[in-house]
Amino acid sequence: MPSKTYSRLVIIGILASVAVLPTVLSADEMVLEEIIVTAQKRSESVQEVPVAISAFSAEMVANTGVDTINDLIPMIPGLNGSSAGIATNAWGIRGISTNDWSAGSEPSVGVFIDDAYIGRNVLATGAFFDIAQIEVVKGPQGTLFGRNSSVGAISLTTNKPADEDSLDVGLAAGSEGQKGYNLVANMAGDNGLAVRFAYHGSRLDGIWQDVPNSRNAFTDRDDMRLSASWHISEDLDALLTYSRSDSSSNMGGTYNAGLSTVAPGEEFPDQIAKSTEDAEAAESDGISMRLVWNLGNDMTLTSITDRRSFDYSYAQDADGTADDALIDAVFAIGAGGSSLEFGNVTIQDSFSQEFRLNGSTDNSDWFVGVSYFNEDIAESTRLDLIGTALGMAVLAQDLTLTKGETKALGIYGDVTWSVTDQFNLTAGLRWSDDEKSWCTDGDAGIFLIAVITLEELCATQSWSEVTPRLVADYSLSDDVMLYASVSKGYKGGGFNTAAADFDGDFVGDAVAGFNPEINQAYELGLKSTMANGRMQFNAALFSNDYEDLQLLSATLGGILVENAAEADTQGLELEWTYLATENLILRANMAVLDSEFTAGAFIGNDLPYAPGNSATVSASYQQGAINYFVMYTKQDDFFYDAGNLLEENGYALLSAKVSYAPEGSNWDMGISVQNATDEDYAAARADIGLGTAINRGMPRLVKFDINMHF
Repeated sequence: MPSKTYSRLVIIGILASVAVLPTVLSADEMVLEEIIVTAQKRSESVQEVPVAISAFSAEMVANTGVDTINDLIPMIPGLNGSSAGIATNAWGIRGISTNDWSAGSEPSVGVFIDDAYIGRNVLATGAFFDIAQIEVVKGPQGTLFGRNSSVGAISLTTNKPADEDSLDVGLAAGSEGQKGYNLVANMAGDNGLAVRFAYHGSRLDGIWQDVPNSRNAFTDRDDMRLSASWHISEDLDALLTYSRSDSSSNMGGTYNAGLSTVAPGEEFPDQIAKSTEDAEAAESDGISMRLVWNLGNDMTLTSITDRRSFDYSYAQDADGTADDALIDAVFAIGAGGSSLEFGNVTIQDSFSQEFRLNGSTDNSDWFVGVSYFNEDIAESTRLDLIGTALGMAVLAQDLTLTKGETKALGIYGDVTWSVTDQFNLTAGLRWSDDEKSWCTDGDAGIFLIAVITLEELCATQSWSEVTPRLVADYSLSDDVMLYASVSKGYKGGGFNTAAADFDGDFVGDAVAGFNPEINQAYELGLKSTMANGRMQFNAALFSNDYEDLQLLSATLGGILVENAAEADTQGLELEWTYLATENLILRANMAVLDSEFTAGAFIGNDLPYAPGNSATVSASYQQGAINYFVMYTKQDDFFYDAGNLLEENGYALLSAKVSYAPEGSNWDMGISVQNATDEDYAAARADIGLGTAINRGMPRLVKFDINMHF
């Protein structure tokens, strides 16, 4: 990053801090709600944690209408990305994206549900319901969570069984065939036992129509969670949770706007045409056990045992058109005689175990932990040339079968020492050891005659890394804290699904692997509470230096992950919250980001999913029984690919929600709108050699909901 650009970021941060800190308003009893977080494995105010962290309470989630991780993106500076289907999510923090669609790689952004690590994005998309709190922690995470992540973590805390009986029922309906169903039942028993059941269902049936297949774009999802808590004794508590998700959609694939036979050249049409209908489906379930022992002497032992699995399938018309003119020309087949289809089936099973011991003394808080993660995964990927003129016969096929196992062990610890009443030092250290075993096999054939057969190739490799963390924080007053941190991030290496051809005979002869990803991160931060508790202003200035950055791209040959040499991301994040009156809360955030590849094939290019500037302003106003919420977000241009060939123009989105909850009643209702101005934008763009294909972002969606509480 050029030094003059970095200097501008520093100046912006200093000016913003200076401008806000002196603000003083009249003293009264109004204060902002204090949000308690557990990122450092102890309960503390988010304003007292020397980490860049954004947190949302259950009330904030309800008032804003947040339903998914993607809905969080405008509200959190430095969080970027989009969703193009059930599992093809691209979440990024500070310029580094998670495009985790390959069985052989792992996400850079770690997702945790009730402290349990969620190793695949498909397991995270269906868990966003009956949520108590959301925490987004930015920067490398190696000592604060059971599984390391190189750029940050998204931590979801679900509502636990309560000690009172209750029943909540909700229904929703809206434009584009939207329907929603919610049910939460809580039963408190004797002897410290309580049970909670939560269900969320959603339907979407609109957006666009696939004309040849006579189908509307749809997404159906059903999620449930059953949990039981037991206060076994004064010193021992147990929580057992079972969850399940079932989803299907035909919206995961892209359409080729440039070759559309329905609306030629139109980027965001109401009708599209494909040779075959896209299909995506996922079933997942998980069970976890959390045990917490109070050992006395200010020490607590926590055990988190978690097991999850999923079955996922995906099929896509590869070129996104109905007539497949380019494919017909390439294979010298008559017009309308062929189509190209991509398919994938993945089966996964994972197990994780974490033990964590927390303690404290008069001037310190500490914890040590050990974690183990094991994953078995098998994937089938195929690319078929279909002879549509011959009754959908398979003329040629490229099939790849892969299977792998990951074993990961981590030993870590973190301690905060109160040197004085104003000055604290925090030090953490993690040792990570990853081992992966991988096998790949495949065939390629033409007219059902095999011409290339790849015998099974296998490889095993292990990596280990020590990643430290050091933080110093100083309180200028009870309400203003400065902090500085340096940390090292690590993500283990892996293997590609397809074999590599090293001798040029067009037959794979080795498993293609890639190295671990290393991140050296620096951060300066400010957290402040002003105006007698009515205003908060937080700022973070950061710099990240990546070595062997793992970069994922999609080609006709499949998914390929390589180490993209080096990359730098540097920037500034600002968050501001103001309780303007007893009923009005104003919020604003801004992120300035400069990211580029500093070595390798893409040197000088911007990183994918990394807009240079993004900003959001929102207001929440309570008028008696009515709450009004409105949010406006805007972001700059950005690229979808490392080659900087697929660009998304900057766009702005407006959303709002009005909720009505009569005092003393047992019901509430609301009406919400997303993308109120009906802005056209893409959630994903791809170029697979047959032109640019698009997965459109959501148009205007209006929804009405009503909820009953018993």
